[in-house]
Amino acid sequence: MGMIEELEKAIAGNFRTLGAFIGKKPIRVIVTMLILSSLTSLGIFKLNEVNNVRTEYSPSNAPSKIEHTVAMNFLGQNGTLDPVYVLVEARDNGSLLRDEYRKTLIQLIKQIQSNITIQYKGQQYGFKELCEPYCELNAAFMAFLKLYDPNNQVTYTYPTIDFLGSQIFIGNNVYGVELEENTSFIKSFSTAVFELFISASNDEILYEWQLEIQQYYNQEEFQLFSVGLTSDCLVSVEVRRMGLETAPVLFGSVCIMIFFIAVSSIRRNPLKSKPWESLIGSLIPILSVLMSTGILSLCGLRYQSIVIVTYFLVLSVGVDDVFIIMRAWDRTSITIPIPARLAKTLENAGPSITISSLTNALSFGIGIFSSTPAVRTFSIYSCFAIIVCYFFQLILFTAVLALSGKRERNNYQALFCCFKADPSARNRTAEKISHFQNWLIKSWSSIITTWFIRALLVVVLVAYYYISLRGILKMEVKISVDKMALPDSYLHSFQFIFEKALRSMQPITVFVMNPGDLRDPDRLNGIKSMVSEYEHGLHSYGNKSTLFWLQQYDEFLSFYNESEDFTYTEIPAFFKSATYFFLSSFVHMNETACYDNQPECISSFFFVTNFHGVIRYDEMIPAVVDWRRIAAKYSDYEVYPYSDHTPFVDQTIAIKGTILWSMIAALFCSATVCFIFIPNLISISCAVFSIFSISIGIFGLLSHMEVDLDPITMAALLMAIGFSVDFTTHISYHYYKTTAKDSRDRLEEALTVIGWPMLQVAISTIVALLPLLLKQSYLAMVFIKTVTITAALGSCAEKESCRRLRKVINKIKSEVKKTQYKGRATQVGGDKEEKNAKRAPISQLDIINTAPEAYIHKIELGRALSSPISTSDKSNS
Repeated sequence: MGMIEELEKAIAGNFRTLGAFIGKKPIRVIVTMLILSSLTSLGIFKLNEVNNVRTEYSPSNAPSKIEHTVAMNFLGQNGTLDPVYVLVEARDNGSLLRDEYRKTLIQLIKQIQSNITIQYKGQQYGFKELCEPYCELNAAFMAFLKLYDPNNQVTYTYPTIDFLGSQIFIGNNVYGVELEENTSFIKSFSTAVFELFISASNDEILYEWQLEIQQYYNQEEFQLFSVGLTSDCLVSVEVRRMGLETAPVLFGSVCIMIFFIAVSSIRRNPLKSKPWESLIGSLIPILSVLMSTGILSLCGLRYQSIVIVTYFLVLSVGVDDVFIIMRAWDRTSITIPIPARLAKTLENAGPSITISSLTNALSFGIGIFSSTPAVRTFSIYSCFAIIVCYFFQLILFTAVLALSGKRERNNYQALFCCFKADPSARNRTAEKISHFQNWLIKSWSSIITTWFIRALLVVVLVAYYYISLRGILKMEVKISVDKMALPDSYLHSFQFIFEKALRSMQPITVFVMNPGDLRDPDRLNGIKSMVSEYEHGLHSYGNKSTLFWLQQYDEFLSFYNESEDFTYTEIPAFFKSATYFFLSSFVHMNETACYDNQPECISSFFFVTNFHGVIRYDEMIPAVVDWRRIAAKYSDYEVYPYSDHTPFVDQTIAIKGTILWSMIAALFCSATVCFIFIPNLISISCAVFSIFSISIGIFGLLSHMEVDLDPITMAALLMAIGFSVDFTTHISYHYYKTTAKDSRDRLEEALTVIGWPMLQVAISTIVALLPLLLKQSYLAMVFIKTVTITAALGSCAEKESCRRLRKVINKIKSEVKKTQYKGRATQVGGDKEEKNAKRAPISQLDIINTAPEAYIHKIELGRALSSPISTSDKSNS
């Protein structure tokens, strides 16, 4: 313990030195900090925002990252590719095969492909300028709509129709299909989906063109339909809108927080009230957020909308330091010089705000190592902002208090600083609150130490664990794009209809990046065998749903070529034919090599097959695993199976393990912090056990509150662990440091010192997030629920931790107790004197110093008035 004591002395000495320095030159410190924050905040103009849910919420090391990159590199030949999915339903929910609806649908598709144009930097862009080489992607669907003849059954079979003697697949375009009994003939279909693969050199072009589509289909001529569309670009805009519309709510949080802190700063002696200091203390977190965002933007870290929650969290964490610093400041004498007073304030409050900020920063620091980019970005912003806020409160706010000290010494009013204060004035409301706190703590300490309440607490704890574990067992991994959008977003209704439709048929695109020499029969048969395995994989629809250019090319060769051997020479003619032209976008082709019959003719290609019966990402896990097994089996072909859903499936696979290891790491870091400030194994064990119990409760209760397991929940849980450490560590430390003999007195002493500030912290944390209720996105509600549960459980954990510590510490110290208390009795004039001595004030509102200074960490609290440290602190009233 010698090293720990030396470390404590060194920490206290450093805080004293810092306080004395700030106290001597507060104005210089304030000006320096404001200039520094102003300059670094300019980095916000370099802010680079990204909100791609598909890439930013899937693990960086997930196979889907590589698969997505391969797909985009193959398909995005003319720049950034953004597939647009247009979904059409009849407003009366009837069939789209009705003549009027079918013809209007044809017109809608034609108009989108020919009439919609935008101007961007003086250049006109329409579908033809953006679609190459995928302009004919919907040729089969258009052929079906045009050729449909109710008198000719060949024109409306499902899932393929006959087109110029070949079977073409329409299953990815028609949904809600009703077949004639015991046939494959379409009786009706309720939903049409068609894809528009567009690419451009600039994302802004793609977004503007998609907006034009949205405006176009609302025209009167298409009022028969209910039309919706989605794309990565539009989803990103909705996610960004969530952040932009939530940000102004922060102003409400600041106002509420200012009011709460200002009310909390009211003292019995009005001279000691601090309304203006409270205002500045509430604004410092905003200054910290601007500075941290500016610095990280200058460093090139991309901003994401989930970071908006960081601002609310930093506001709630930042004001916690205000409570502790003002409490320590109020317990120093106004008669001593400002530098000495501030030195003593930081010596007392410095370790406390350090442990709070350190535990929160460490909890978010765990998320920095997350493989999910969005969680990693959120954690970096949160961790850095909390650290910046810590230094600002430690330096800037204390400099403001130094100026406030001059006001107090000169006897000026707290609110109207230009007017002298009445030394005899007292705030009766503050006195009543102080008496109520005194009564509440004494009553609670008396009740909680009875055997009946102990037994009742055990029963409550068992019920708590039971309810929590039930919730954990029913918690499901549910990842959905629409969770990142506001409640009024089109994504919620669209996603429901879209997923309902796609359950019956969904494509999987398989890229073959190294086909090799297809003139080699073994190589050719290997590819055909691989395609067959995908057609017979889990949840596969079968070979009828496959679009594979090689199958049609074999038919083409058998019809036009006398030889049965494979040749590249006819491939250009094949892709230019009227029947198979739409398959040309499925390959990367070198025509010169084709005419020379060289394998470089086809450098890579993809084929499409379909699966059905599953739509939820947890349901799709076995199918995705099977796809990748097949790809690994044919690794020499460099096979990459890709679906729009695989990034989210990878999130689903990884999330449970990621959360588990993140919690273990966070608990380990918390235990390390506890060891530094509480060098006692039993105390550490109780604190960590309390943190673990709170974590279990958060998991279970969130599940009962309809919160799913997803990356947002993971970020919230990291935050919750940091917050829970604040409660358990503070109360464990102060109970460990108490000097009273009786367990009830020790509990009362600990709650007197830290119970009320921790209650203020819990309330302020909830208050800071309450304005998010005005924008009830899933993101906001998860964090509000998590913070509320954490604050409630943390407050309960204070008392429960005290109860555990009381039992174990009393048992361990039973042999040396008499000797220790005998020594203390000699110092203060006997046991009787110590028992009857007055104790430190109950409340931070009761700042009339009739008791010793309440040191936050280093010095034991609640000592008798004869304690040698109390002589300088009795003059404030």
